[in-house]
Amino acid sequence: MRKRVIFITGASGEVGQALLKELTQDPQNQLLTMDLHPLPADLRALSTHVEGDLLNMRLLARLVSEYEIDTIYHLAALLSTRAEIQPEEAHQVNVEATLHLLKIAAEESQWRKRPVQFIFP
Repeated sequence: MRKRVIFITGASGEVGQALLKELTQDPQNQLLTMDLHPLPADLRALSTHVEGDLLNMRLLARLVSEYEIDTIYHLAALLSTRAEIQPEEAHQVNVEATLHLLKIAAEESQWRKRPVQFIFP
C-alpha cells in the first residue's frame, strides 16, 4: 500500500520552506518534498525529502510507485534572470517538468477515482 502524501517541489526555496513549516502544523499531513538541493538542517525532520531533478522520469516513476500523491504544490522553477541566460533549461524546468507533474496528477486522479489538487502559483 502506498503512503498518502502532499508533494512539494522546490521545497528548499523560500516559499517552499515556508509552506513546509505551515503544512506541518497539521500532524495528519504527511509531506514528500523534492528539490535539487537539501533542506536546511532545521527542516529535515518535517518531511521525506528527495534531492533530485523533476526532469528525471525514472525518479518520478519511483516516487509514484511508493507514494499516493494527494496534493501537489509545484514551486520549482527557474526565475527570470537565470531563465534569460539559459532559456532552453528554463523551458525544460518551467514547462516540461510542469507537464510531467500534471500527467502524474491526472494518472493519480484516475487511479484514486478522485482529483489530485495541483497548486501552481
